[in-house]
Amino acid sequence: MYDNIPISSNDIVFLGDSLTEGFDLPKYFNDAHFRNRGISGNTTDHINYRLESIILGKPKQVLLMAGINDLFQGASNAEIIGNMRKIADSLVAGSPATNFCIQSVLPINESKMLMDANINTLIFDLNDGIRRLCKKHDILFADLHADFLNNTGQLAAAFTYDGVHLTNQAYAHWAQLILPYLVK
Repeated sequence: MYDNIPISSNDIVFLGDSLTEGFDLPKYFNDAHFRNRGISGNTTDHINYRLESIILGKPKQVLLMAGINDLFQGASNAEIIGNMRKIADSLVAGSPATNFCIQSVLPINESKMLMDANINTLIFDLNDGIRRLCKKHDILFADLHADFLNNTGQLAAAFTYDGVHLTNQAYAHWAQLILPYLVK
């Protein structure tokens, strides 16, 4: 779903990994100024590296969701939060009028992934660190995590087909949850 249309100052940019890449923004938002900059497999380090092309467009808003691939690759929460801080600093320096929002990392369904790594505990702790980062640096934080949980603290089965990636039902849910965070 990554679109190649250049970014302008009227645009709202969703930035992230495969979860963002799969978000069919035109389907859920009737606005030609939504841009998808999700790339499958991206970590926060990858996103930081490719941020310049987004900053050049000076978008109205950037909504970041990232970190799950970092965890899968063994990065610590401190490393991930440090990379998010670099992303925030770069956006503020290069495009100070851009509203920046970090979205929480979504849970996974460990049983569907056949994992027993207790990764949801790491995700919970990571989101707590992201929340603190956002509070300290006056960054908008969209805490969507709890809205995707089932009664066992995992990503609800209806929201995923493989334990991580999202179903259409999950994207519809995300689209509704993010509405209050969007800049008008």
